[in-house]
Amino acid sequence: MDPTSTLRTFLGGRAAESITSTETEGCDNQGHWSKLPPFPLGKIYSFLSRADQTNMSRVCRKWSEAYSSPSVWETFTFALTKSQLSMDTCPEIKFTRKYSSMFKHVEITYVRLDNRNLFVPWCRVLKEFLQILTRNSQLTYVRFYHLRCLLVQLDPPNYDDIFRAIADFLESQHRLKRVEFEMCSFRFQEGVELIKAMAENSRESLTHIMLLFFLDESIHQDQGSIIAQSLPTFVNQRFPRLKSLVIDYSLIFENMFAHQSGAVDTLKNRQMPALSKIILSCYGFRHTTLRGLTSAAWRFLKQSYPDLELEFIFVTDSQSQREIEFFFVPDMPITELHYSFEVCHSEHSSSFMAIDALLNHLLACKINDNLVCLCIEWTLPIPNLATFIQFLQACKKLKRLYLHIIYPVSGIDLMASSWLENRPVSLEEVFIGIWDVEKKDNYRSLMDLANQYAPPLKLVGINLKVELHY
Repeated sequence: MDPTSTLRTFLGGRAAESITSTETEGCDNQGHWSKLPPFPLGKIYSFLSRADQTNMSRVCRKWSEAYSSPSVWETFTFALTKSQLSMDTCPEIKFTRKYSSMFKHVEITYVRLDNRNLFVPWCRVLKEFLQILTRNSQLTYVRFYHLRCLLVQLDPPNYDDIFRAIADFLESQHRLKRVEFEMCSFRFQEGVELIKAMAENSRESLTHIMLLFFLDESIHQDQGSIIAQSLPTFVNQRFPRLKSLVIDYSLIFENMFAHQSGAVDTLKNRQMPALSKIILSCYGFRHTTLRGLTSAAWRFLKQSYPDLELEFIFVTDSQSQREIEFFFVPDMPITELHYSFEVCHSEHSSSFMAIDALLNHLLACKINDNLVCLCIEWTLPIPNLATFIQFLQACKKLKRLYLHIIYPVSGIDLMASSWLENRPVSLEEVFIGIWDVEKKDNYRSLMDLANQYAPPLKLVGINLKVELHY
């Protein structure tokens, strides 16, 4: 197979036409594409799927040699399909045996299988994959995604095998910088053991941890005591270099930080506290076992980590005053708030808290002091956007405002006029998305209003965009 024609096939489109136009001159002056040096070959490989990489490696010896370079195998995705499981030897295992010493970034994703008979083979291959990594690899990044759909189907022996293989792998790593678990739902005690395994040899290198839907929190209340005993001073003692933590509002999160009084002396001895970002995901009162992080705990966190920023993602479908007061307390250093209220149409809107009650509570907690970005999705009508004026004027650091609301709505002119008369200190970008606009006349009048205020607002440094949907 001619290397030039093969490369043209891979690159396609206008890039290939450009190559063709200078092909003759390039071959005369610099030789054939088969003589490309390793660096550009590695770049070409990086844009291709694993299957296309394999095909490209068969073109000539030079390209085959480049296929075995570290740049090609730095990132590896383990996502078994039904067809791969049906082969005598899984191709993912063949690749891993040969190239795993070059792996740096590995993503392990469970692809849903309709055939229950394939669960055990999937587990067997995953276990072998992890065992090879344990022996041969030192990664800097690993991500486990969507294992929950697999774990809930397994019998205890297979579940225990997978857990132990993951734990052994994590304990074997000395250079991990990023570890991410998303939608895995391990049992509580196993989750605690996996956190300990991360810290076994990578405690000085880990800077980022994600634990989203990491644990199955359908547990008994007394199991919370296990965590309280296992995870005090979580960040300071186990992960002293940790800079960012992405986690659900959960019992395990509460116990990471609610029992830190014993860490005061440790913190005083630390010259440069590392933790600077927490991304906290919360779905309201999903679990009755939550005790809630108090203002004192948040105050201690802020004292411990002066540069700490909190991005709070709050999603609820049963909003109440009690729920808001439980999760939003004074001294939370919220810099980004993503608030999503999705009401079921079969429920009575009168039972839900109004938007002004939410804004007033946020002001009472002084959430406005640190807020840089505010995104609100609200699936009940907001009669008048002028409700936001007082709150926004109190947000001295707010740069970005995103509102996703439904029709009918009014007050865009009042809100825009208030900004022209008394420009918020730092506001730069405003997006208002309005859904369920009923008639063309309503659509036209809203767009006319937006077009009227957008130019003068831009002159004072505020970019306003209004997007309407029927």
